[in-house]
Amino acid sequence: MPAPGGWVVRWRDAAAVTVDGVAQPGGVGAASLSDTVAHTVQVDGRAWRVPPRPTDRCGALRLVVLGDGRATVDGVGPSAYWAGLLGEALALAPAAILNTGDLVKRGRAPAEWARYLRSLPPWPPVIAVRGNHDRGGLFERYGAGVGPVFPWDAGPVRVVFFDSEGEDAAVRARLPALAAALAGAGDRWRLVVLHRPVWSRGNHGSDDRGLNAALVPLLEGAGADLVLSGHDHDYERFCPSLGVGPARRCDPRGPLYVVSGGAATVTVPAPGLSRRVPDETARQDRAASQVFSGSHHLLVLDVSPTAIAGRALRTRTGNVRPAGEIDRFERIRPAPAACR
Repeated sequence: MPAPGGWVVRWRDAAAVTVDGVAQPGGVGAASLSDTVAHTVQVDGRAWRVPPRPTDRCGALRLVVLGDGRATVDGVGPSAYWAGLLGEALALAPAAILNTGDLVKRGRAPAEWARYLRSLPPWPPVIAVRGNHDRGGLFERYGAGVGPVFPWDAGPVRVVFFDSEGEDAAVRARLPALAAALAGAGDRWRLVVLHRPVWSRGNHGSDDRGLNAALVPLLEGAGADLVLSGHDHDYERFCPSLGVGPARRCDPRGPLYVVSGGAATVTVPAPGLSRRVPDETARQDRAASQVFSGSHHLLVLDVSPTAIAGRALRTRTGNVRPAGEIDRFERIRPAPAACR
């Protein structure tokens, strides 16, 4: 997992652990590693290589987005489809998998976390934000993700993970750190990952936390390019937009908003199910929504200095319909000066 200053590698129930040939304590432990060089980690005879973090701003990399991979019932942890979806994501050879939260059903149940953690590959990192079902303290104790505001630079992109959970005052108190993290991106693309959607026609709907009046102007002012969320168990892409309330409008200069919560046991079959969204917001959502799908899916992001190319893929796992492409989008910009 990314950590301030490098990587952190964690293990549980291990008899023998070495990092770069140096023995580590067994049982439950962790080691901090530099992300500027490669490392070799061995746990109970299984070895893998931790590569350096991608740093070439003029290079390209692939990220895959999964979200809401929790089960519907208590005591299980990950959904019945999580392992298959994760396998399909790994087959795409991403530099990292971005998880939009809700990793388990009951965040206070250690057994559910144990099942989730055992499902993870040693590499690449599955980097998660906390979902509402993940609350309870074990997400943090087990190091299941990052937060509460965590910027991660990889090649031509800065990904800022924002924890949308907790008391309202605590979430609002994180907004200045979010603005600072986005401002520090330099000439990199700016991606934001949070659990609760800014805009959504899923069953929770837009502005579930009442945060949009503060959050939307912040994202626009900081130049966010792509905002990824989960919470609603569907795929939805909105037009790039500016404004909130009556001033909201599609505008190519604004952030592009995508909901990707397709790893759950049960997905949302149709848009517009929420009854909590005001009529005017619902009308704006209908006008701004470009694509909606209730299929189980993953989202592939191929990022270069000049483009973010996204493909939402209906997976073999969890769907009656054959695997295929749900949506395709692209954000384009001129090459940064350093890459010309």
